[in-house]
Amino acid sequence: MQPQIIGISGSPIANSNTDRLVQAILAASGLPGEFVKLSELNVGPCQACLGCRADNICKVDDDFPALAAKVRQAGALVVGGHATYGTMNGFTKLFLERLFSLRHREGLNRGKLAVAVATGNGRGRPGLEAASEQIAHSLAWEGMEVLGTLRITGNPKCLVCGYGPTCPMSALPHVFGPDNTEVTPDKFCRVEDQTETWEKAQELGREIGKRLAG
Repeated sequence: MQPQIIGISGSPIANSNTDRLVQAILAASGLPGEFVKLSELNVGPCQACLGCRADNICKVDDDFPALAAKVRQAGALVVGGHATYGTMNGFTKLFLERLFSLRHREGLNRGKLAVAVATGNGRGRPGLEAASEQIAHSLAWEGMEVLGTLRITGNPKCLVCGYGPTCPMSALPHVFGPDNTEVTPDKFCRVEDQTETWEKAQELGREIGKRLAG
């Protein structure tokens, strides 16, 4: 059975906050769905070869054409990425730019339902809002109806690298304050504990299910 909703996670972290929120939306929809972890695939950048110009099928020899065939048949797409250096991360960006092969001439994603998800340091730090808006903008550019944009406060890599409290380039002083760089359990964030975001994800999933079932 072809999935009616596809969840795409651009987070390379195993069982990440991004993964779990994307999966929660899929589950709430009640539709046949498929979760895709981009870091487990080989999806490179668009080569601008225009090999897709006649039939909307990308000719680059990697995993994207098979994924694009599933996207083409689905009625909804949930795309999650995370904020790095004030923008969406590479895995997410590469997937979104490859959607050109479906947009060119035919606009094969027009009218699909979409949700944008982004995870970042949050806590007043720049980047999270920009990344979420970039994902939503890319989906809207495809002609999709973006039902919502969800932002997750995540965890700086400096919390788990082992050098966070002492590294001169650490993000911890910027996120938590210069006198609060000790790695403690209270500094870690789970999306399930971010009640407003988690409940909104359930609502969006149910809305997708209702819209596609009707």
